[in-house]
Amino acid sequence: MMASPRQPDDETPARRPLALPEIYREHVDYVWRLARSLGVPADSAEDVTQEVFLRVHDRLHTFHPDGSLRAWLFGITRNLVLHDRRRYARNERKLAALPAPADPESTPDAALSVHHAAELMQTFRDQLDLDKRLVFLHAEIEEMTAEEIAETLGVPKGTVYSRLRAARQKLDQFRQRFQARSDRRHV
Repeated sequence: MMASPRQPDDETPARRPLALPEIYREHVDYVWRLARSLGVPADSAEDVTQEVFLRVHDRLHTFHPDGSLRAWLFGITRNLVLHDRRRYARNERKLAALPAPADPESTPDAALSVHHAAELMQTFRDQLDLDKRLVFLHAEIEEMTAEEIAETLGVPKGTVYSRLRAARQKLDQFRQRFQARSDRRHV
């Protein structure tokens, strides 16, 4: 009895070049199910599947047409999932080794307060005319000296001091108005 010649099937193409779109169409569901069976959460399985096919694209030239395409896809998927798990475990160990935050102000309320203070400061700066705003920002935010500000802006040092004094007075007035408004709300 003579053995019939082997017929090409989905897994062993008859030495024809493999096309990524065809491989994707025929095997995307298999790779997704495989990722899920390897423990990848459903919401991440699609990302893993896409990553597998990116690697298939990069390594398609290394696939041996006589081999099983599904076995090759299995190896890529398994290696990707295992690599991601090791990376996740490493990151978790690094995070666990970090000391706990020493700042009790790191609560959501504190973050909101910092955000609110930044908004108030921006409101104040927006109320200053450009000359005073530039001097104020250079002095208070950039911590430049009066000499550095004068050189940067091309104005005399006395003008820098004058504009900075005026900006600080406006800041004090702004703070007082804000405090009065805040006091009225809490009464």
